[in-house]
This record gives sequence, structure tokens and C-alpha cells, in this order.
Amino acid sequence: MARHSTRQRAPKATIPARRPPAQSPSLADPVIWLPGCGPAVAEKLTRLEIASIYDVLTHYPRAYYMRRSIAKLKHGEVQAIQGQVINVGEKTTRGRRMRVTEVIVEEDQAQIALVFFNQPWIVRRLREGQWISAIGIVEFAFGEFTLKPTSWTILRNPEVGDGKERLLPEYPLTEGLTNHVVAALTRAALTSHGELLSIVLPEALTKELKLMPEREALREVHFPSSEAHLNAAKLALKFREFFLLCAGLALRHERTRKDDGELVFKITDHLRSRCDARFPFKFTKAQERVIGEISRDLASPGRMNRLLQGDVGCGKTAVALYAMLLAVGSNYQTALIAPTEILARQHDQSIRNYLKDSRVKIELLTGSTPKPEREKLLASLASGETHIIVGTHALLEPAVRFNKLGLIVIDEQHKFGVRQREQLAIKGNRPHRLAMSATPIPRTLSLTLYGDLDISIIDEMPPGRTPVKTSWIPESAREKTFAAIHEKLKQGQQAYLIYPLVKPNPELELKSASELHAALKSRFADIGVALVHGQLSADDKDAAMARFTRGQAKLLVATVVVEVGVDVPAANIMVIEHAERFGLAQLHQLRGRIGRGSEQSFLYLFAEPATDTARERLEILCRTTDGFEIAEADMRLRGYGDFIGTRQAGMPKLKIGDPVTDLKILARARKEAFARIESCDREALKEALTLEFGKAFRLVDA
Repeated sequence: MARHSTRQRAPKATIPARRPPAQSPSLADPVIWLPGCGPAVAEKLTRLEIASIYDVLTHYPRAYYMRRSIAKLKHGEVQAIQGQVINVGEKTTRGRRMRVTEVIVEEDQAQIALVFFNQPWIVRRLREGQWISAIGIVEFAFGEFTLKPTSWTILRNPEVGDGKERLLPEYPLTEGLTNHVVAALTRAALTSHGELLSIVLPEALTKELKLMPEREALREVHFPSSEAHLNAAKLALKFREFFLLCAGLALRHERTRKDDGELVFKITDHLRSRCDARFPFKFTKAQERVIGEISRDLASPGRMNRLLQGDVGCGKTAVALYAMLLAVGSNYQTALIAPTEILARQHDQSIRNYLKDSRVKIELLTGSTPKPEREKLLASLASGETHIIVGTHALLEPAVRFNKLGLIVIDEQHKFGVRQREQLAIKGNRPHRLAMSATPIPRTLSLTLYGDLDISIIDEMPPGRTPVKTSWIPESAREKTFAAIHEKLKQGQQAYLIYPLVKPNPELELKSASELHAALKSRFADIGVALVHGQLSADDKDAAMARFTRGQAKLLVATVVVEVGVDVPAANIMVIEHAERFGLAQLHQLRGRIGRGSEQSFLYLFAEPATDTARERLEILCRTTDGFEIAEADMRLRGYGDFIGTRQAGMPKLKIGDPVTDLKILARARKEAFARIESCDREALKEALTLEFGKAFRLVDA
């Protein structure tokens, strides 16, 4: 099980070799204080992010194997055995192509042969009289049992078998560290510190849900007395972990809403009508509902901390702008921060289009803003002359000061770290915050990653949209497809051609996109081809996008810089090369650049997937345009840990619970944590949170 932690640890040189006599035991004690853990073992444990005794206790087994006496082994199953070496021999197969080492192990007069291939050093490592344990598939043939070990350990203090079957843990390991050593350290930690585990769950809740007591569960998950006890222990520890996480989120949510001071917007019917007049279309019912939720937050005491999500093209940006106008109409400044310059420029242009002939002053600040213009802009912002500022990470710089910041809008919030978002919040003395997600978020992520936010969902598309037709094109149909696209472009339609970043290397991105651009310029010389990629200067990007937007170029060759924000209504064709190299959510996000009008749009996926997972991604995309369904499928295919790893810096990965497979447990734990946060022991809870998650996700006050 992959583990992740951001907790800070003392350098090795500061860790004492033994406990000071007067110091009481603590779960935060360094692991080197455990018997049998010298400096060499402690150093290996750090590779597994194990530094404290609590880390040892929560380094959960990744699998379990049944240990049986040799006399009771079963053919064809992965099993664990223990016994004494009575013979070590070696032979070479015919043709001398393979050296086979055979180790005969005996337990209570029953024997089994451990077979090793091309590992001649085994003969020097093992000798008669040693006790060993081994795990592997047991086979029975020609009247004898054999086992090909996947792992084995020499036992210095063997436990004499009593003939009973036992479940043995197998732990995540690192080079030079054996399962036997980790198990021994865990047993020692349980003996010396197991009773120090804080009881997080209220006793009444444990009884109501019939959960195994937490300390008993910790013992059973490492050394289960039966399969039934193991399952009960896992359930209890998953619930405990989810409960802790959600209690931390509840604390953070409470802290946000109860910030000192008031920031209440005066939202009148007159202000609403002025805002409405700026939009040349009627909002959908879903948009109206979300605008109402945001308006109530802004007009109430406490800070808004809301996540706005919805499918690609549902109208999130228009709703965010409405909120910004409510801020300006209440005499506050507002800031919109985007993760890329091209997206920031797109937002800036969109806002200017909506606010033509308005007295609202809008500015754009990016890393490429010239110094003289920047200084003038910063002065206007500090004086309050600027009402709306759109920008990138440049807005986080210390020189950026506001006169009266009332609302922050964060686009693609998952691309900003927690600390970055707080930097912007501090600039305005804790303004209201509205975060936008570029794609729908799976329910599991809403409960964990964004569990401390109020969530608004736009679950309705604007009328008149025609769903994009998505086709997976085999290589054999490439020429025919491009010929058909060429004809459509000659008729005045426009198209994107997306080329992947093959490796995380800027030069490779530039080379691959540029080479394709050169080839297509020759092929489509009659229609105009533009190129956009991440290494172009801001001016060159703007020039290329302007050519495409004005229709001077009918084909835009691009890397994923057009993934979000770019809006060219006349473009209703997209071709994605090597589509198997893109993630499912990313493909859906790219598809959102087309299909924004009543004309039929087409997405062509050129792909040669080599795995079942890659094929399933393409099949899902061809089958549905529902972003929520796609998001759930994407997380299911990639796994929760990998999925959040690409979305959020600072989010603690879970050690035993999996929100995808354990969603029901998570949902109940969240319900109970939020319901009981008022009556909990805050200090004990914060201590438990610090042990479990460190400072990750900033669940506890710094």
C-alpha cells in the first residue's frame, strides 16, 4: 500500500539512541527506541516514511498469508511455512542453462523443498540447522511438496509451531528490510505503546455501529487471531481513519465560517437587475440555483468557502462573473486567479466582453506583464481604482496589494497548493472564496479532498447544445478521416489537432508539436495552420490564438495548453493524436473545447492502446458525454491515491481506507464526524490528527 506523509521529522543526528530516563512513552517517540531497531534499520525505515513508533503501528500489512504446518499444506495456494533447514543442495539443468538450488526444510518430521532458480548465493547463505520462514505458491507433484519462495527470512528466534493455522502479515518493504524484522518491530511497538493509541471514536458510536475497539483492532490488523477478527479490525480502523480526516475537515470548515470580522455584501434587487442585464442570455435553472446559494453566502456573516463544479460548458464562468459583479456592486474588489497565462487571458477577454461600456475597471496581471505596466497596475490596485483583476501566480507576489478585496475566484483550484490559496486570502484580510473545478469531481473526492467546502453543482447544460460525436479511429482509417476533415475545413469549419507531451521534457514537447505543424502546413496549405505550445512566448501564443479565433487559421495544432479556457465557437472538430497517452478526465476536458453551439461537433481519437485500461478509457469516452460518470470511471481506473496525487498538493493519502471501495464507510464516518464536532475534546482530536496526518492538508492550526 502506497503511503504518503508530509509530517516533519527530526534529522537522524538529533534522534537519541535511547529514551531519557525521565521521559514518559509517547507514540511520537522515534522508532530507534524500539528494541531491535538500530541505526541501520532506522535508516531503512525512513525510506518507507517510518520515523516514529506511531508510524510503525500504522504501517499496515499489504497482504496476509495463511501459515500452515508443512504436514497440512495445500496444493496451488500461496502459503507461509516455517521450519528448520536439514539440507542445501545445488544442481544444473541439462545444457547448463539453469542452476537450481534446493533447500529441504522440516517441521515436525514433515518436509518441503524450497526451490530457487539461478541464485547460487543461496548455498552460501543457508546452512543446516537454521530456521527459516518462506512465502510462496505450494505445489504437490511426484509425491512431494515444493515451494518457490517470493520472500523468505532466516529466523533468529523462531516460534515453535503448535500445528494451528495462522494468518501472517506481509508488509510493504524496502531493500535490506525483511518482513520478519518489520513484524518483530510491530510486535514490540504494540507491547510497549499499543495502549497509548488515543480513542478517537465516542464509546456510544462504537457500540452503535458494533465496531471493534480501536486498540484491539490495531493488534488484530497486524496479528489476526482469525479471518473474522481481521475483517472486523480493518472495518474499525478504516472508520477511525475516515472519522479523523472528516473531523479535521469539520474543524477547518468551522474555522473558515467563524473567522473574526464580518464581510457582508449588501445585495439588493437593484444590484441583481444590474448584474442580470450584463448577460445576453437567460440562465439555466441550475445556474439560477447556484447564484442564489452564492448570494446568500455573500450576504451572510462569516466567510464563504464554496466550490462550484459542473460539466464542461455548463456555464460556471458566467456564474463566477455574476458573483464578482455582486462584489463590485457592494464596493469591494475581486480577483480571479488561473493556473496558466493562456487561461487568464481568456478569462480577461471574456469578462471585458460581458462588461463592455461598463465603468468597472478590469486589469490583467501575469508573469509576462512588462515592468512599467505592472507598476502602474499595482498602484491602481492598491488605491482601489481597479475593481477586477485577473491573473496567474503573479497575483501571489508580495508586491500585489489590494485596497478592499472582498472575493477571490480560483479557477482549477486543484492546481494551486493549500499554502498558495491562503497567500491570496491573507492579502485581503480573509475575503470570500469561490473555487471552480474544470471538470466534475467524483463524490468520493467531494467528501475528502473538498470535504470542508460548501459545494454548488451546475447539473444542467445550456439549451441548444448538440452532444459531441466521439469516434475512436483505427490507424487504417487515418487518411480517409483526414481527407474528410480537410473538406470540412475548406468549407469554413475550424479544427483543433492535439498532440501529447510524450515525455516531461519541454524540448520534446516543442519538437513533437513543431514537426507535426510543419507537416500539416504543407498538407493544409490552402486553409492556414497555427501552432500553440507551452514553450511559446505570451505574444506568440496570443498571435496564434488570434489568427485561429478570427478564422485566419482553420486548423490549430496544440499541446494541452488548450485543455481549459479556450473558447472558439466556430471550432467544431477536434483530432487527438495518441489519445491513449491522455487521462480520461483530460480527454473529456479537451472535448469541452468543441460542441458549444447547435452545430454537430466531432471528436476523432487516434489511438493504439496497449493495455485493457487504455482501451476502456477510450470506450467510456465514446459511450458517454456525462462528466460526472467519466470522473467516477477515471478514479476507479486510476485508483484514489493516484487520482488525488495529480489533483492536490498537500492532501494526505490514506493508509488503510480507500474512498473508492469504502465509500459507504466514508459517508457514514463523515456524517458522524460533522455531527459530533461540537462536543468533541478539541485538544485530544488535534493531537490525534497531528499523529495521523502531520501538517498535511492543514487540518490543524499551525
